[in-house]
Amino acid sequence: MPVRTTGRPAAWILTGLLAVLLVVAAQFFDAPGLLERRATWWRPMVQLPAHLLLLLAWWQLGPGYRRPLLAASIWSLPLLFVLPLHSRDAYSYAAQGWLMAHGQNPYLVPSGDAGTSGLLVGVHWFETTSVYPSLSLEIFGLVARLFDFHPYWAAVGMRLPNVVAFVVLAWAVAKLAGHYGVSRRLAWWWGVANPILLVQWVGGVHNDALMIALVAVAAVLMVRRDWWSLALGGIALGLGMGIKQSAALAGLGLVAVAWESRLRDGRRGWWRLLGTAVVPGSTTIVTFLVVSLASGLGFGWTASTAGNPISATSNAPLSWVASFGRYHELAEVETVNATVTTVSLVLMVGAIVALYVWIGPKADDAGRPWLFLILSLLTFGALGPALQPWYLTWIIPFYAFAKLRDEWRLAWWLLLAGFTMLPPLQDLMPPYVAMGVVAVPLLGFVWWWRRRAAE
Repeated sequence: MPVRTTGRPAAWILTGLLAVLLVVAAQFFDAPGLLERRATWWRPMVQLPAHLLLLLAWWQLGPGYRRPLLAASIWSLPLLFVLPLHSRDAYSYAAQGWLMAHGQNPYLVPSGDAGTSGLLVGVHWFETTSVYPSLSLEIFGLVARLFDFHPYWAAVGMRLPNVVAFVVLAWAVAKLAGHYGVSRRLAWWWGVANPILLVQWVGGVHNDALMIALVAVAAVLMVRRDWWSLALGGIALGLGMGIKQSAALAGLGLVAVAWESRLRDGRRGWWRLLGTAVVPGSTTIVTFLVVSLASGLGFGWTASTAGNPISATSNAPLSWVASFGRYHELAEVETVNATVTTVSLVLMVGAIVALYVWIGPKADDAGRPWLFLILSLLTFGALGPALQPWYLTWIIPFYAFAKLRDEWRLAWWLLLAGFTMLPPLQDLMPPYVAMGVVAVPLLGFVWWWRRRAAE
């Protein structure tokens, strides 16, 4: 990880701003209004180098730069008004908000039936019902009403909760940095001002921002050493699950984080570890149940009509297997999807168990809590039924606390570069093709790096 800062921060902030403006301009000039179609050939040729230029500007600022949040704010401003980048999820949010505001149940009514807003929903999800928990749907409804269901402003307005999420995340990351003796500038530079977060959460309008902000709040509470804070941390995690069910994947990692703090006080033993898991686990479940039931919507996201992540080809290898099975009609579509989803679940459970044995918390050992949390979240991407470029945002805010060994850092930087390049490419080509294109320069760099190291 870099430990220096450039002597010309203003120049690199302006360079990053130029990169963002190029991304925004290409998005507007290539857009067929608000309608869905693939990018024309030239858009990735502009946006891909612009994304890399933004990453370079961020890297050149470095963790020693005094005002990383200022840089993030400047770079984010143009992204607040651009058409949703590299995804049409914001239009789905607006459509489901329209349904909520008009007294219709998004778990029963397909998103495509949401008046004018429904016409803009992505083709994969047009005929499906909502997959989001009720707290997300309530937020969608509030924002859609606020912008009077305008086709553009209602979708762009979905960035407002994400702006709040950035503020909350900045606070939480600073608190965690103080707890672990990590530079606050480093934590903000890495975990808040990171270009992938800005592009995906502000530009892409993904509600993962609120989910991860609440996971970070849960971590802040759970590193405290009293039982009430554990319970409150569980409530924060339950609210995160109310935004997106994937927050549950952070549960075991947060227990590990909490256990490390308790071991510092000499609190050891399996029973204490069990209590450290049960208290926040209980409040997490209760909070999620209360939020879901109080809305009157319940758990309709489990309906068979809800959008199934495995039904669309993504960056997840198992989604390619499912696509192959559907295309070649190896079985009924439902059978293929169910089989691959089951295999995915088994693989994920096995991987989590293996991670726990390797670096998870034990009676008298904290293990490596932040690495455990990060790898638990990555497991869903690698072995889950779906993987999208914005899933990397789940772990970026916590990287500074993992304190990885030097040999891991090259892999991490390559991962960052790869996930920076994928979104503009996938606007034009299928994910598996884009991954192949990205792999060529990354593997070339690894070859060069090893050759240089051997000399």
